[in-house]
Amino acid sequence: MKIAVVGAGIAGLSAAYLLARRHQVVLFEAHLRPGGHSNTVEVDTGEGTLAVDTGFIVCNPVNYPNFYALLDELRVPRQDTDMSLGVSVEDGRVEWAGDENLLKIFAQPSLIFSPAHIRMLLAITRFNAEVKKLLAADALPEITLGEFLERGGYPMSLRLRYVAAMAGPIWSSSTAGVMAFPFPAFARFFESHGLLNVYQRPQWQTVVGGSQRYVEALLQRFEGQVRCATPVQSLRRSEDGGVLLSSRNGEERFDRVVCATHSDQALRLLADADVQERALLGDVPYARNKAWLHTDVSLMPRRRAVWSSWNALLPEDRLSDAPIGVSYWMNQLQRLPGKTPLIVSLNPPHDPAEGSVLYQTEYAHPQYTPATIAAQAQLPALQNRRGIVWAGAWTGYGFHEDGLKSGLRAVAALDRDCLPQWGRL
Repeated sequence: MKIAVVGAGIAGLSAAYLLARRHQVVLFEAHLRPGGHSNTVEVDTGEGTLAVDTGFIVCNPVNYPNFYALLDELRVPRQDTDMSLGVSVEDGRVEWAGDENLLKIFAQPSLIFSPAHIRMLLAITRFNAEVKKLLAADALPEITLGEFLERGGYPMSLRLRYVAAMAGPIWSSSTAGVMAFPFPAFARFFESHGLLNVYQRPQWQTVVGGSQRYVEALLQRFEGQVRCATPVQSLRRSEDGGVLLSSRNGEERFDRVVCATHSDQALRLLADADVQERALLGDVPYARNKAWLHTDVSLMPRRRAVWSSWNALLPEDRLSDAPIGVSYWMNQLQRLPGKTPLIVSLNPPHDPAEGSVLYQTEYAHPQYTPATIAAQAQLPALQNRRGIVWAGAWTGYGFHEDGLKSGLRAVAALDRDCLPQWGRL
């Protein structure tokens, strides 16, 4: 078959890479650079040139089995990293950190005498145990996370400074957005990623040399055609069962199309979307998030002892629609040499200082609501129904493994003989 794959993020890359073994595949990417959120930037700090990830950064073998199998196939090495969490509330008014060093919980000494902080620490064990018990009994209530915490009488300090501080950066959300998250999806994600354990969490890793290394390795083996800087303008079904794709090169007919873009982008591309497609693709909202690679330490916790691999910056100590900022300390995450602090910040409370910015971009992340979960459940019925297969991390939790798994499912929908032995659907 002649197959077009639209979008060169992890979903599109994997689908194109595998389908090209038996089919004629053209991979379309709107930007000059393939890779999507696998976006590695080379910077010269005066101490040498360093490759710094700004989008997709970490993975682990427990939660990313397909991705690890792909990296093994491409012979791309990984290295262990530290995934400690620092929390800074209202520009340093309250700060604490959690890792194997328990002293960091009281890195701000005054918190020893803070009733709110002590209540939070005591509630963490109860929260983790209660969620695990509900999971084990398969009795997760169909309510929001906020409703669960309210029913349980959990202190506001736990809701904001612990639960939202962890979940907000994961899904690029606000405290109010975190509380609106469907509780069953939250519980399953936190359990599978070891986040309901204080200890015994998975060993996280980064790609040696940056995530772009695996993109390069995959494209070197890709047997199809890549068209970067070629945004697809529209997709329309033809009367003979194929799909007509319009781009700057004009209109081309393909037997099948894998649409591996964000769901809102996919809906805009469809010139003849039916009611079901509009409903499904329109029910997955996205949030656009500014991201900076910079050296401005004012976007890290005020107390140096609190600095961690990822640092949640809560602008307000109350429920709010203001996004929770996060600063990733890339020196520690990627084991980068040199003394220059390299920080990746998403949705920070203020822009990095002029002169400190090394790179700036914008990422879009899916937002999860009950409507999103319901839409995902309808997706299998639409796959390959009218010549188009849908893929993207939005079909799962929004992470790299979700994108790859959706790429594998797209391959299975078109030609199961193209699936690798390692593929887990």
